Amino acid sequence: ASLLDLALRALPPEDDELNVQRILTYMESTFWRFTDASGRTGSTARIERVLRDGLDRAASPSLKGAWFRSVARLANTPETVNWLEQVWRMEVRVPGLVLSEPDYTSLAQELAIRELPAAPAILDAQLARITNPDRKARFSFVRPALSADPGTRDAFFTSLADPANRRHEAWVLEALEFLHHPLRAARSERYVRRSLELLPEIQRTGDIFFPKRWMDATLGGHRSARVAATVRDFLDESRDLPPRLRRIVLQAADDLFRASALDAE
Repeated sequence: ASLLDLALRALPPEDDELNVQRILTYMESTFWRFTDASGRTGSTARIERVLRDGLDRAASPSLKGAWFRSVARLANTPETVNWLEQVWRMEVRVPGLVLSEPDYTSLAQELAIRELPAAPAILDAQLARITNPDRKARFSFVRPALSADPGTRDAFFTSLADPANRRHEAWVLEALEFLHHPLRAARSERYVRRSLELLPEIQRTGDIFFPKRWMDATLGGHRSARVAATVRDFLDESRDLPPRLRRIVLQAADDLFRASALDAE
């Protein structure tokens, strides 16, 4: 809470672009990873006010983009989410900010993860907006992970056990981040053990960096003691796990262990 408060006090007077971007990154991590649900609810209005003020006064397009991305990633009140939907629909424009097709895609995904009633229609429309064939294919691949239907997300996760469905590793990682988004964390806890069990196969069939990125995407949205216990139980029960993979799990779980310990204090 103290770090979040410090970031919110530091941002308004800061005019160095790199510093602003660094503080925004710290704030997003603190909000989603180290703040419990009640703490998020209590700080959301202040966060959104600081971010919208920063967006309004930002002097450069790149700085406006940084502020806007944080608004989209941290939006938690109906007012701000509705405003973002208006921006996505191009009914409202932010002076000095030019949004590209990938920006609108990211915004559509942020709106979908918040389970707006119009989310399916927004995703349909965004798919139609995308002109690049590769980006269109990536969007279609990731889309089931954004679904409000738990069964659709379950089926998608199950499909990742097939190496053929992990061929586009960057797509898989993006989908995993949405599956394990903090807003979906309670439901996605059920995927963690199976993701850990798949790790040796992930190492055999994927890029050398894929196992670490797989674990980062899997654990990145979690902070609960239950998930921390799942990871520890897996490590205790998997004595034959290669040392490299054990280190990868411990590295990826470090923030999870720290965040879950806060609730035990």
